[in-house]
Amino acid sequence: MPSHEQVVSLNDHDKEANLAILYAAMQQLQWTILYAGEDFIIGNTHSNWKRRGQKVTARIDEDYLTILSEMTHGEMGDMLGLNKKNTTHLADAFKAAKASVTTDEIDRSKEAIDNLRIETIKIAEQQQREAEELNKAMNLSGSNLYATYTIIALNVLVFLLMAFKGAGIIEPDGLVHIQWGSNYKPLTLSGDWWRLFTNTFIHFGIIHLAMNMYCLYMIGIYLEPMLGKTKYVTAYICTGILASLVSLWWHKETANSAGASGAIFGMYGLFLALLTTSLIPKAARQPLLQSIGIFIAYNLFFGMKGGIDNSAHIGGLISGFGIGYIYAHSIKKEKQEQQKLQWIIPVVIVLTIIPAYEYLQKHKVSKDERTAALNELKEAAYKDADKFNEQLTAFDKINASVNDIVANDSLTDETLIKKIDQEGLPQWEQAERLIEQTANYDISPQAHAKAEKILQYIALRKKEFQLIRQITSTQANEGLRLQLDSIRIEAGKVFEQAANQ
Repeated sequence: MPSHEQVVSLNDHDKEANLAILYAAMQQLQWTILYAGEDFIIGNTHSNWKRRGQKVTARIDEDYLTILSEMTHGEMGDMLGLNKKNTTHLADAFKAAKASVTTDEIDRSKEAIDNLRIETIKIAEQQQREAEELNKAMNLSGSNLYATYTIIALNVLVFLLMAFKGAGIIEPDGLVHIQWGSNYKPLTLSGDWWRLFTNTFIHFGIIHLAMNMYCLYMIGIYLEPMLGKTKYVTAYICTGILASLVSLWWHKETANSAGASGAIFGMYGLFLALLTTSLIPKAARQPLLQSIGIFIAYNLFFGMKGGIDNSAHIGGLISGFGIGYIYAHSIKKEKQEQQKLQWIIPVVIVLTIIPAYEYLQKHKVSKDERTAALNELKEAAYKDADKFNEQLTAFDKINASVNDIVANDSLTDETLIKKIDQEGLPQWEQAERLIEQTANYDISPQAHAKAEKILQYIALRKKEFQLIRQITSTQANEGLRLQLDSIRIEAGKVFEQAANQ
């Protein structure tokens, strides 16, 4: 954390006198004096609604006064140089007090310091008792974070392997994510039930991964020691699965969902449930409840923006909250009976499997939908699939534009002929060139076949426009009109064949 230290030479007075002068200097600055020891005084600088105060520790060491100012509220830097200003202000105030303070004032300061030392010892003892009570409840010093580190390592490993396969480090490729097991609705609901689990180890880009792993680590610090590794990992997996299930239920359209955030929200929901019980000492509950509440509220609000699966967040949060109360009951019982309740973890697993199985069975999609989805994925796997789709989009716009020409009954014969010459036929030529370019694209055989059908369709439409022009300009006989009707019917059939490729 940002800090600044300044050292002041001391040439006179003993340690107690210097501490007394230091105490008087802090009072003159109107700082809040918090603690005192044999050779130090600790205080806080001014704070208000715009700015938090800094912690200042002043220590008398032989012939030197060492002043340390620190930012203790999570600040990343000291852009305004507040720490340096604090040390300078106290050093100047100390020098001024040394020159002006009276013997009576020094005596009063010594007495105040003695009283503060007594209070400091009491506070330290109270904090020690609270720390021991908290450690007894949460086992913070009795466990490593191997389970949390393992989950983080697995997520990072999967991300690196997927990046090697082309998933994208910054801009993700959703196709690769589906291939690796993301929660893709048509596949999850047609037999790939395992995607409810695997998607919790897949991330859309390095920022997605980094944010999730940071949040997992921060909650793992508290939960893994308190729950033990088996309960911890079980909760992570089960809340992740239930979060994925809620995501399936929420998204009526086809969605490609992945990420550990559902499981992580589950762990925060679990911790939130524990914090509403008496398992954790009251002194620690309030600040933890506040920080957890802010985290949940902020991330749910942030999740309202597009591209974030907030339904998985909510699903994880609710399921974690429920599991948290089950665990709270088991922890209380285990402490009372001094033995582990072996049935708790199977219950949590069963309560996860049953709704997942029921939902997957009731909302199972057909084999045709699965086949269509797999074919679409195969198409997208080719290198030029996106370019081909862009050409198709451009063709669709041209097709709609030229159709407007012949569909406009208000045009005079002269205007219609002009539009055919200047707009219709040139646009069909442009469409033909667009589709011909795809002949050398790396796309599926079905896509190439589709392009061939579109070229046949364009050729027929060009003949149609030429016939319309001929009929309009010459008032031709019935034979040309029959030929026009035949070409239109054939063009319609070819277009339908192309659409079904």
